[in-house]
Amino acid sequence: MSVYTELTHHDIIALLAKYDLGQYQSHQGISAGVENTNYFVNTTEHALVLTLFEKHDPAELPFFLQLGEHLYKDNCKVPRPFRSRSGDLLQEVKQKPAVLIERIKGGHVNATTEYAQEIAIAMAGIHLSTQSFPLTRVHSHNVEWVKTTAQQIMSEFSVEHKQLLKAALEQISSIPQNLPSGVIHADLFHDNALFDNGHITGIIDWYFAGIDSFALDIAITMNDWCLTIDRQFDPIQGELFLQAYQRVRPLTAIEKDAIRLLQIQAATRFWLSRWLAQKEHKNSTDTITVKNPDEMKKLLEALLNYTH
Repeated sequence: MSVYTELTHHDIIALLAKYDLGQYQSHQGISAGVENTNYFVNTTEHALVLTLFEKHDPAELPFFLQLGEHLYKDNCKVPRPFRSRSGDLLQEVKQKPAVLIERIKGGHVNATTEYAQEIAIAMAGIHLSTQSFPLTRVHSHNVEWVKTTAQQIMSEFSVEHKQLLKAALEQISSIPQNLPSGVIHADLFHDNALFDNGHITGIIDWYFAGIDSFALDIAITMNDWCLTIDRQFDPIQGELFLQAYQRVRPLTAIEKDAIRLLQIQAATRFWLSRWLAQKEHKNSTDTITVKNPDEMKKLLEALLNYTH
């Protein structure tokens, strides 16, 4: 379970005393997630999620929390972050920065055309909304991160994997630099979206968000929501995703042309980040959730072959 910081009910009660969210009833650790510690917290008035930030610098957290508040007020499909009685979004629990947000109804789903189109429409609305968000932050896993990380770990790869990585970097170097940009989610996989009764209820876990191209956000999302049963990209599903997105925010010609290269960038990013996470937790005794990097490697191989 991805709970790095253990909390007792006394810890939760002390935190809730700073809010007007009802009285403590129960809490439970959440197994999903890699970066942070998460708990479900139930009170007499609310179902909440408590997040303790294990790696983020507290100075960068107001960006994420104010973004969530901005999107919530703009009627986007996101959970509401709660402010304390003193008006603070951010608290400290066990010497860790922490936040309480609304627990949205629903659960994770397997991709279907209908679910993917709902994601596309919600994403397009979010992209429009973030254009009026005043704060800025560099996307932490942007193209420069991919290039730098690739060079740092290349020597640890097999000959075959080196060749794959070099081929990906060559394609990535052709991505245009003048794509329409704004704040993107940058991690909108199945486990970061909730559905209830067939409809999307919320997009969660915004802690990779930052300024980057909207088309990259689309590419990242299509790499998880528009796949065949054997987890390869389905171009028909991808086209339907783009059509749904454009009902809300039309894409420019340069964006459309760049999406396939951005899918290669996205697959490379997640291959490398999962490989690093697997290496970091290889000998760990904790049951930390680490996704298999091979899935993204295989998708990357297919995307590269598709472009030739």
